[in-house]
Amino acid sequence: MEAECPPREVELSALEAEKQPMAAAEAGGGGGEPPNPPGPDPGAPPAGGEKNGLVKLPQDEESGGGGEISGGCKFTGLGKEELLRAAGAPPWRKARTLLLLLFWLGWLGMLGAAAAIVARAPRCQPLPPRAWWQLGGLYRAPPRPFAGDLKGVAARLEHVAGLQMRGLVLGPLHPENAGDPQNLRLDELDPALGSLQDFTDLLQAAKKKGLQVIVDLTPTRAGNSSWLGRGGGRDPAFRQKVQRALSAWLERGAAGVFLDGIEELEPSLVAEWRNLTEQNTTDGVSRVLVGGTRLRDPRELQALLNASGAGLVLGPFLQALGPDVPPAALAPQLLGFLRPHTALAWSVGSPWQHLEGLSPPRAPQRLLLLWAALPGTPVLSYGDEAALAEPPELPPMPWELIEGLQKGDDSVQARRLELCRRLGALWARERSLSLGEAVAIPAQEAAVFLRSWDQSERFLVVINPSEEPIPRLALRDPRLPARPPCASAPHRPFPEDLELDLGALELRPYEGLLLSFPYAP
Repeated sequence: MEAECPPREVELSALEAEKQPMAAAEAGGGGGEPPNPPGPDPGAPPAGGEKNGLVKLPQDEESGGGGEISGGCKFTGLGKEELLRAAGAPPWRKARTLLLLLFWLGWLGMLGAAAAIVARAPRCQPLPPRAWWQLGGLYRAPPRPFAGDLKGVAARLEHVAGLQMRGLVLGPLHPENAGDPQNLRLDELDPALGSLQDFTDLLQAAKKKGLQVIVDLTPTRAGNSSWLGRGGGRDPAFRQKVQRALSAWLERGAAGVFLDGIEELEPSLVAEWRNLTEQNTTDGVSRVLVGGTRLRDPRELQALLNASGAGLVLGPFLQALGPDVPPAALAPQLLGFLRPHTALAWSVGSPWQHLEGLSPPRAPQRLLLLWAALPGTPVLSYGDEAALAEPPELPPMPWELIEGLQKGDDSVQARRLELCRRLGALWARERSLSLGEAVAIPAQEAAVFLRSWDQSERFLVVINPSEEPIPRLALRDPRLPARPPCASAPHRPFPEDLELDLGALELRPYEGLLLSFPYAP
């Protein structure tokens, strides 16, 4: 006969623990004598050592009987009634009240700290309202050398949009009449360029690319006058003809009109045509009258800006400062053109005088000035992004060359195109370049511009306008860091982790540097 298995301890659930007293009461309430208690177990704890929730049961025979017997009691937890009695005790009530009070004090403290941080944080400057021609550059392209006709222009809009342009200055579109300029039909489209439906299709295609089309209505490009001398601008019949053409092209959907040589016109006439242009807004797109000038003298340019009635003035401001200007005076004099608060469109050349033909060594730094150093609207002429040579007068756009350029190509054309795309993308992305003010940083041998906007990243443009290198340029200004963390240059690549020392900059001939550093309160 096998020996009886000793009892083992098992854990009971809270419900089973509550049922134990009730089961015991039912057993003793039958009227009979209570059963004799079992004899003392030699291995059991002494009387009074049992705790609520513990019970001894015989080991289950199905378990095999071979397991070890636990030598201690296992706590099964309090029953529901005991938990309620314990939770209502004064010490626990005080503990709960204290924890609740600490929670709300901590929550209110964090709320107050957040409010203090918000109150002490510098306020972000609100973005000013800007017209579409202030959101990107303008691209000047006579249709024939650029793409042949209007359908060809529509097929090349992807290239223009890839340069971060927002406007395409297209023209002349009217039929040429070199023998009788007084009888120009400015309101008509040259049949060699296509039909008016082609022009409408071009406007729709440009809209899909985020571009607006400005029509060049300059009467003539021959000689030194755009308006047949000052007499042309004062002839009432001719002025009426220009006004009819202006209204006609705006009604066809053009987003603006470009008139070159506005120094030959009376300022009141320019202001009148500007009002006519801006009032002709029917599709929610603002119209703009862009006035061009051929003046070179800085004082004459300044006087024109003070008196001009154009919405945007495009001029050769970079060419106005010749090689005789000291490098230290270059930045202040260029920024001086901004004082009349006339919206400026910066251009180096024109479709008839390309950037590469003006000064090949200076071309990259002048692009840097256009896109990074100077507030306003940058303007490129067709082919400037591909280092298009000067002769003939209107050379065709080298589309085969542009399409054949591969990434990593080290040719002059590839580097120029990559520079234009990179500067355009940077201008569109960085508010300090597209919105920020520009100040001149004192420097003896270079032209230095600092661009900043609110709490955005700062940009420093350093230009060596001389054919001589600058072995050591020291820039000392409290607004500048000692070592800007990021640098790029059109002439040479820089390692990404390079930190330049502004106290000892080295510049090659005609080199330009673009440095950036974060805002520091």
